[in-house]
Amino acid sequence: MTHRLILTGANVVTMAADQARAEALAIEGGRILRVGPREAVADLIQQGWPVLDLQKRTVLPGFIDTHQHLMLTGLLATAIALDDAGSLDELLERVAAGSREAPPGAWVRAGRLNERRLREKRMPTRQELDRACPDRPVFVLHTTAHTCAFNTRGLELLQLPDHLQGVDREGGRPTGVVRAPGILTHVHSVMAGLIPEDVKVAAMGVAGRMALEKGITTLHALDGGHLGPGETQIILAHQERLPVRVVCYNQSMDLGEVRRLGLPRVGGCICADGAFETHTAALFEPYADEPGNYGALTYSQEVMDRFVLAAHREGLQIAIHCEAERAIEQVLAAMEKALRAHPRSDHRHRIEHLELPTSNQIARMAAAGIMASMQPAFIPAFIGGEGMQGYAPLLGTTRLRRLHPYRSLRDHGIPVCGGSDSPVTPYGPLAGVQAAVLHPNREERISLHEALEMFTATAAWSAFEEEQKGSLAPGKLADLVVLERDPFAVPTDQIAAIPIARVFVGGREFIF
Repeated sequence: MTHRLILTGANVVTMAADQARAEALAIEGGRILRVGPREAVADLIQQGWPVLDLQKRTVLPGFIDTHQHLMLTGLLATAIALDDAGSLDELLERVAAGSREAPPGAWVRAGRLNERRLREKRMPTRQELDRACPDRPVFVLHTTAHTCAFNTRGLELLQLPDHLQGVDREGGRPTGVVRAPGILTHVHSVMAGLIPEDVKVAAMGVAGRMALEKGITTLHALDGGHLGPGETQIILAHQERLPVRVVCYNQSMDLGEVRRLGLPRVGGCICADGAFETHTAALFEPYADEPGNYGALTYSQEVMDRFVLAAHREGLQIAIHCEAERAIEQVLAAMEKALRAHPRSDHRHRIEHLELPTSNQIARMAAAGIMASMQPAFIPAFIGGEGMQGYAPLLGTTRLRRLHPYRSLRDHGIPVCGGSDSPVTPYGPLAGVQAAVLHPNREERISLHEALEMFTATAAWSAFEEEQKGSLAPGKLADLVVLERDPFAVPTDQIAAIPIARVFVGGREFIF
């Protein structure tokens, strides 16, 4: 029998272009049949359709996280958590405890470390990790996934190439810390090959349930490629077992692999640069606290030009990680060249993160039809509050005004979709919405409706899915999130704390 359900007594925020609201929805066969006032579904109620009274709770389209790493999120959910560690001693105690619980010979994995929150303000060395765990390999991942640390046993298994860039050394020997680009070009791919497939499949399920609990019904999975060889194929093979919908972006410049996977898009975290926190995001001027350091580009302009041109010529949608202005310039220039050579009006190429563009770059993105895929939750997690104290030491005061320029992008007509970059920041679209609305630079704040669009209508558009998702209208998928409170009716600083009451995927409720 076709699944049917009527939702009544609701505050339905449709996210349609006219910002219409409704109070009832009829769902049949996984799709929305009707949306409007209660009278619009009265005849179906009389026919005996099941009815759920939401008692004035708010209904929105299911949230879409457009930038997250499914496999890594699930794997780190089962790793030792270091996000609240306050010192190296506390970190090492947790690693030691975790090693005692790990199966014989297994890696001891820990993650979510932000060394700036440690008293010592630095990553642990291999000697320190050896003291905590001398007989098993240890892998400690920074919260940005752009820096990591190993003990001696871990380094032996990792087999670092002699001239790998990004390896911290002392007296010619590795300290155990590896940064971008080495972590991107070597570490992640090697580590991915050391984890069994059944463990990865289980991790996918964990991540999917974590997302649903935050009201997310579609995840853009930026996985695979050299950061996780073969993992996109695993996701595609097992996606029907997931409780959420998945849009795959394979993080590889290998277009042959993309063709074999049958994907219409390529990229994700093909990392043109690194991260601010690790001083590897590529800047035009040096870091304020490291005057000789401009960050690092992962690829030459020639390599980037060749890849973008080939992918664009094949009709693929392209997504590339660029945190700062020098990386943005490299990728933007490559996209502009490709578009001049092979004009395409609706390519929807994406620049991921786009944390520090120049005004010139924003204008050129608008002219070229290039969109932004951004993570506003980075602001409270890393950048800081009113004084942006997290990034002020890195960038100085002048550049702070250009960080996360949501208002400027919107005013130029650039579509902006939203994500978490999980596990860099946790799943939580409402936290991202609140961060965008309360931007510490008041000139870059956007409205609540605009912020919600980042995780609904524009998010769907960013994957060519606007006819199926992103707003609540007849014919669209019945992917819904029900909130306990109306985000338009609570104080702005309480949006992130609104509880998720119910989540529906294809009209069927996920039970927490």
